Amino acid sequence: MPTIRKPDIKIPEFNTDVTKAAKDIAAVAKDATYVVIGAGVLGFQQAQVRRRAAQGRLTETAKTARDQATSVAGDARAAAESVRTEVKARVEPVVAQFGDRVEPLVADVRARVEPVLEQVGATVRRVVDEVSPTTRPSAKASPTSTTTKANSATTPSD
Repeated sequence: MPTIRKPDIKIPEFNTDVTKAAKDIAAVAKDATYVVIGAGVLGFQQAQVRRRAAQGRLTETAKTARDQATSVAGDARAAAESVRTEVKARVEPVVAQFGDRVEPLVADVRARVEPVLEQVGATVRRVVDEVSPTTRPSAKASPTSTTTKANSATTPSD
């Protein structure tokens, strides 16, 4: 039977000092913690820098928008004033012409209406004089006779 040879495996010796290994692991973990915290602080600071830059851009944009709005509002006021001036320049002559045309018509109407009003006033005075208390029928008269006299007095003869 053949003989089986067993290979010689040499196992290196390990330092079996567990305390030193635990201290090394703790130091590595501590260093890793410091690195992670440092990276977090640097990330937070970078975020703060970006926030401040964005805030500055936003403030500048708001100022620019405010300036543009003020400028546009001023332009709109100037345009409105220009339109108002132009409309006034166009309307005032038309109103003056209208007044020049209407004034003779008003005078003509007044000239025609005043005599009619005077006639109406004269007729009213005449009717009132005819129905004055001295010529009114007495209270003892019948109601039909009062109505007849009043009707005949108010009927114009012209």
